[in-house]
Amino acid sequence: DGGSEVPSTYTLPDSFDDAAMKCINTVLGCLSRGLTKVTVEFDLSAGDETYTTLRNSMNIAREMTSQLHAELCADCDASLQLLFPDEGTAALLKREWAMPESVKFNSLNRFTLPENVAACLIVAPTALDVTSLAKLLASEEVISSGTPLVVLNPQLVDMATGALGLEGRTVMKRMNAEFTEGFVLKTLVGGALTRAYPGNYALWREDAGETGGYAFVKDQLSRPNFLDMMDDLAPEDESTPGFVKEIGRFIKGLQSL
Repeated sequence: DGGSEVPSTYTLPDSFDDAAMKCINTVLGCLSRGLTKVTVEFDLSAGDETYTTLRNSMNIAREMTSQLHAELCADCDASLQLLFPDEGTAALLKREWAMPESVKFNSLNRFTLPENVAACLIVAPTALDVTSLAKLLASEEVISSGTPLVVLNPQLVDMATGALGLEGRTVMKRMNAEFTEGFVLKTLVGGALTRAYPGNYALWREDAGETGGYAFVKDQLSRPNFLDMMDDLAPEDESTPGFVKEIGRFIKGLQSL
């Protein structure tokens, strides 16, 4: 693990555009290294569940679509396939985003991989999409073609119950074994977790006295678990009203699961 001094390779994005650029460059870097299965966690909600994961994913998904198409499809006839949780979302975004013809909008549950695909971007699959995702990962077309799969903000745990069914556990196990967690930008209560492959995971604490508003806490090779991060982010003076307020929100969130 690293100390309190920030390694030169770690920087927090200073804007959405900066974060999007870092994310997309990291994904392209993974693909150029021959990594064909990549996950991206791009979560700026800091635990605020006002909007769904899909809603919170739209801005970065649009940027990723534009840049991945430009890099992967510009000089060939291949398509970029976008996979959304439902047909209505796919149809709506096809109209709103006005992407080139070689960007194809699909629903995950009705998707069959066609020929000549540069990559598939699977946007915010949920617990309801586990069966469709499992079918895609196991399909002969995907396995034989080696088509790159990029999964953005998967949320395979049922957030209403906190449960993960047998099929969900199987898919999670497969993804943990086969996918590279390429890019992570996850805001937390009081901090943030970042990772850009092949770098380590870096934990940051909110600090108004630091440039950019965050202080580097530590880095490590494996992803830290949630409780460890909460311990590392807890302020020294736990009697402050701000801390009590945030812990109250945290406990309330647990009670609602």
